[in-house]
Amino acid sequence: MEKKDLCYQTYVAILKRELVVAMGCTEPIALAYCAAKARAVLGQMPDKVMIETSGNIIKNVKSVIVPNTNGEKGIEAAAAIGIVAGDEKLELEVLSNVTEQQKKEFLEYKTNTTIQVKQAESNLLLDIIIKVYKDDNYAMVRIANAHSNVVYIEKDGKVL
Repeated sequence: MEKKDLCYQTYVAILKRELVVAMGCTEPIALAYCAAKARAVLGQMPDKVMIETSGNIIKNVKSVIVPNTNGEKGIEAAAAIGIVAGDEKLELEVLSNVTEQQKKEFLEYKTNTTIQVKQAESNLLLDIIIKVYKDDNYAMVRIANAHSNVVYIEKDGKVL
């Protein structure tokens, strides 16, 4: 196969699209990214978190250690570390700069914050909707079909 061949070019395009740098397993990292993005949109630390996600994400995240959480597993851990310490500008490397102090803050936040998880009513294999609240304000971010594909952002009823 020659590099100029359409088949070769198609394979290369697929690999470039599918092979992205991520810190850890992509499902919890996508959750952390979505949560960090929601916190950034809200502009303050939320005191309540609602997560809706596809069954496939629930299955894949429940047993996976989330990076920079001292061995914590699961959806709540991924969302909490994303909110406390995630840098949403880094997408799937969202947790690459977590400090020791932030790890401590994460544990306190996860323990003292309402984080609810439910299965999304969606046919998508990859669907994450995170809604964060602080007082009368909220922000919502949705990722669908690909781990860093933000498809919807809303703040206080306004679609961004």
